[in-house]
Amino acid sequence: MMLGNNIRIARKRMGLTQEELAMQIGVTAQAVSRWESEAGLPDTSLIVPLVQALQISTDTLFGMDQMKQEDAMYMEIKREYEKIESDEKTPADAAKKECEYIAGRLEVNPSDFVLATCMVERVANLSRYVDEKGSFKGEEFIWDKYRKKAIQCAAQVIRFCQKTEWVERAHYAVAWVYIHDRNYVSAKDHVRALPSVKSNRMQESIMAQIADFEGGVDEMKKVVCENLQNFVRAINKENLYAMESLAWEVSADEAVAYGRWSTDIMDVFSRKKELLPYCRGFFRDIYMYMIHADLREENYERAALHWNELKEGMQKHYGYYQMVLGDEGEEVKFPKRQLGNMRAYTKEYMEEKQQEILQRLTSWEGEEKIKKFRQYLD
Repeated sequence: MMLGNNIRIARKRMGLTQEELAMQIGVTAQAVSRWESEAGLPDTSLIVPLVQALQISTDTLFGMDQMKQEDAMYMEIKREYEKIESDEKTPADAAKKECEYIAGRLEVNPSDFVLATCMVERVANLSRYVDEKGSFKGEEFIWDKYRKKAIQCAAQVIRFCQKTEWVERAHYAVAWVYIHDRNYVSAKDHVRALPSVKSNRMQESIMAQIADFEGGVDEMKKVVCENLQNFVRAINKENLYAMESLAWEVSADEAVAYGRWSTDIMDVFSRKKELLPYCRGFFRDIYMYMIHADLREENYERAALHWNELKEGMQKHYGYYQMVLGDEGEEVKFPKRQLGNMRAYTKEYMEEKQQEILQRLTSWEGEEKIKKFRQYLD
């Protein structure tokens, strides 16, 4: 939460020196200096005098106000992405439009770390539709313009942002930009800056035990659930990235077998219902790649089977989200950002996503194959 930095910012906003703040709350200037440099923390008994002297709330002191603002902004941006993806004819057009949207907002707020991170992520997404020569749908200047912007924004976030989430997201996304440019050295540098499960000494492996000792078994269960939600996303992402390659490069049978194994894992995860929302997009995209593998070898019957399973799975998600949103006892199990995603998961949203998948399959397979595929769906 960078408590020291928040104290420093609030102190300067009040026009106080470290000595003046120290005098108001009855500590030494050296103590204030230690707090602001993150070398120490104020005693809990000093929190109330500190916020009174700085004329801020405890939420502001601990960075909670900023977190709420960031979450609200990010949800607003995600809703705009969904609108763009609904309005544009193809995923490629939507990717370009999303870059334009974020770039426009950055012109107004060039120092905003959330917007800068989103810029890097949208450019990484745009790279999916840029060919090896750096051309986007025949336009050569677009990729060069946006890749430079992404690298600039990533450097800004990584160097100056103090929130781990945005720094890691910037490292992650800019690695994909470098991968597209075949600059593997730079890509690896950013990947190595990210946390890894390799050491098996992660926060999650011990925080649940601390919660048990400190607050009892009910608190431990909450932390375990949060940990599992994060683990599920990591495992699903690994399987999805593997499917992206397998769907193009191996036989349809091999690709589908891996996809089936991946969705079977999701089924096991989802026996604990609180983990179902963390499979949502991964489930949809893995099925998309299975259908793509089927269509590559013109196995229309199996592709139609997978399409129907995809629709059934999306309906399962929709039904569960409606249950959660109608029960306050269930809502408290999820963070606000996830609840926002659930509210956005409407029947119209499901239809839009299904149409997007068909559009992407058409761009990969051609209209003739998709026309025949639709006959099997009918």
